[in-house]
Amino acid sequence: MCWEVLKNPVIFEACGHRCCASCLPDIMRSGAKCPVDQMPINREKEVSVDKEFMKELELLELKCSFVERGCTWLGQMKDLKVHLEDCRYATLVCPKRCGLELEKSQLRAHLHDECPRREIRCDFCSIPILYEQEAKHLQVCGKFLIPCPNGCKKGEVPREEIAEHLENKCPKQEVPCPFQEAGCDFVSKRKHMHKHIKEDPIQHLGMACDIIINHSKQLEENEKTIQKHTTKLQGMDKRVDALEKLYGCQLVWKIEKWNEKVEDAKLGKKPTIFSPPFLTSRHGYKMAMSLCPYGDGRGRYKFLSIFICICRGEYDALLTWPFCHQISFTLIDQCQDPAARRNITYTIKPNVIRDNKAFLGRPVGERNASFGAQKFVELEVVKTLDYVRDDCLFLKCTIDSEDMILL
Repeated sequence: MCWEVLKNPVIFEACGHRCCASCLPDIMRSGAKCPVDQMPINREKEVSVDKEFMKELELLELKCSFVERGCTWLGQMKDLKVHLEDCRYATLVCPKRCGLELEKSQLRAHLHDECPRREIRCDFCSIPILYEQEAKHLQVCGKFLIPCPNGCKKGEVPREEIAEHLENKCPKQEVPCPFQEAGCDFVSKRKHMHKHIKEDPIQHLGMACDIIINHSKQLEENEKTIQKHTTKLQGMDKRVDALEKLYGCQLVWKIEKWNEKVEDAKLGKKPTIFSPPFLTSRHGYKMAMSLCPYGDGRGRYKFLSIFICICRGEYDALLTWPFCHQISFTLIDQCQDPAARRNITYTIKPNVIRDNKAFLGRPVGERNASFGAQKFVELEVVKTLDYVRDDCLFLKCTIDSEDMILL
């Protein structure tokens, strides 16, 4: 079928003819008949590998496939494959993928001197580039020498230095007088500028004095303005700080000397610590937090216990009672990467019933009874991550202001 020496021959038992194993599928697809005498072929029963004939073929003497290119090898067919792997006349595809096919003997010279995808170094900046990209690279190479646009004696200048050359060095570059800001509008080539300055020093000196005086006055005005703004900003900072402390919708409570407070609570010296009072809004509820560092009640010895109470405030007569807004306590992870923090939050939704009036009703004394979570966070958990850092712990209390009337 392929008109070549048989490769892995198979034999048709019915007629004794043979074909390559790779040609057999084409024969079966074209009618399943022997291409020599048209005898029908049953592939399952009448076709088998002819190993004996294969051995005869392997002993055939032949020349190299590249004899026309000059190869003088002569040997047996079984040795041809090994020879072709080493034959210097064999055809190879360029490993640089330039698309060229060439003899093995020519490969070294091709890769070194001819391949458009061979690597070279730029003659100006010495960075490695492909030969085929050299022209494109030279159009942007910072070290490539280009002539001065003004044609000065410097001649060629590296591309990356041309801007600086024109701005500060080129004698033929048109430049304004150094006293331009003082009012001199003279423009000339750089090499002639010194003559202009030398010819009229008195006028330039007068211009310089005038601009110095003007700048001094302007600086005085600027200093007065800056001082005025500084004083105003300091006042605003104090006001904002006061507002944040008094009227923020949440409290961030910084507890310092944490380990000492835990030890005092453990020994019973000071089992509860209290936060400064805060307002839920500018004219809102006045509240305060309390914390038991070594737990309280059922949470003692194992948990942090946290509570909150409603205090008597100036604007209680204007507020809705009983208190019904959701409260969230958060233990803040002080990890340096905010995205990696694992804060712990506990939320309470007050249950407005008659039995809870002592907790949620309008205060009749200085403060109501406290309510919260005896099992807020396990003490062992507090010791993990960065909940305590530099012996400080941060707790945040957030009051849900949704539906809250703000005056």
